[in-house]
Amino acid sequence: MKSCLLCPRGKDCRGHVLHLLILKLYAAMEEGANASAVARELSAEDMRLLADYGESARTTCWSKGFVLAVAVKLAQLAQKHKETGDLKAPVENMIVRMDGLFSKLPNGIRIDIEELSLEVYNQASLLLREKKATCFLPANVLGAACATVYRRKEEALAQAGAADGDA
Repeated sequence: MKSCLLCPRGKDCRGHVLHLLILKLYAAMEEGANASAVARELSAEDMRLLADYGESARTTCWSKGFVLAVAVKLAQLAQKHKETGDLKAPVENMIVRMDGLFSKLPNGIRIDIEELSLEVYNQASLLLREKKATCFLPANVLGAACATVYRRKEEALAQAGAADGDA
């Protein structure tokens, strides 16, 4: 996984700090909370960290935060659905939500979810190995979910462009 040139590594890494905040926001979103309820989930310290780390973070830091956050959720989904093995819909929903969270990044930073899917898969596999989990994580499920989300975004952009052209 890439780190920025100035990365202090470990728990001080901006990507690491950002992924913890994103997981907290994601948990509030999973519970069906609206925007104000999600914002209330963040403590004053979280808001300060997000302001300090978020504004000064590079694309590499945000990408690392994305990889770490999505990998944690992917590993959790794999463990939760290990009996049925039906990960397609839950993984796609998770990717859609994460993409929604990351679409609001500061300074116009963009995360390419398709490009990062292999890093996410590798990190999720590492997390599962560390936990000595006995579940299987099919690589095609994550790739298909990322491709579907990307395709939907492209279609929405094309429709918006067509609607602007009609106006």
